[in-house]
Amino acid sequence: MSETAQLEGAVWIGAKVLAADIPVSDVAARALLPPELELEDPTTATIFVADYPETTFGSVYREAAVILHAKDEKGHLRHCPWMVVDDDTALILGRELLGFPKKMADISLKEEQGRIIGVVTRKGAEVIRIEGELGPIESSPKPLFAHRMVNLFGSIVGGMKLLDIPAATELIHTARSVSGKVLLGTSDRDQLGALGTSTECNAIYMTMDFGGSGAMELPEVSKDVDPTFALGRFFTRAM
Repeated sequence: MSETAQLEGAVWIGAKVLAADIPVSDVAARALLPPELELEDPTTATIFVADYPETTFGSVYREAAVILHAKDEKGHLRHCPWMVVDDDTALILGRELLGFPKKMADISLKEEQGRIIGVVTRKGAEVIRIEGELGPIESSPKPLFAHRMVNLFGSIVGGMKLLDIPAATELIHTARSVSGKVLLGTSDRDQLGALGTSTECNAIYMTMDFGGSGAMELPEVSKDVDPTFALGRFFTRAM
């Protein structure tokens, strides 16, 4: 880890991210995953809430997501079935260019008296809460964004395909363990509670730079997605 150096070419600079890997319902996760991909065993999701104070595209915003751990014939990957932001530029760029199904939400990430709390509210309901006591420094934190991503890409008119996104490059400046819990809720348009409602967990709170890929590879449009799944997934993504 580096507390001073900046990642060359980073798109997100000084990002603050609270994240936890948690077990989730196999049935609920399979319903969110394109049938062309497989879930890892055990069924796991990364839940995160982030604050981005500086970006190269000019937006200062907050973000939260559910990231499923999955695999295909190429190996391990991550798939994003649900993501929210509080900035429309970030929504358009992420959804239309990289297949992240972004929607708008109220998002906060705060440190309070030795605790860290991340909260996401949509449609009047709290759908994510990650909170806990800040613990010791983590000297070797696991990568968060440095994973290959495979998202859905396309439209209801032209059909949808899988978009294979190379792993991002990231530089973690600081990392602290967090002993706490993740709470998932449900709104009219967000059925996160089906994944599991409350999980005690060890989370991590990091400051980092990230963006781009080490090899500067472009995303690759690959397999067609089953039209029946794509139709339902599109409407879930769009609302």
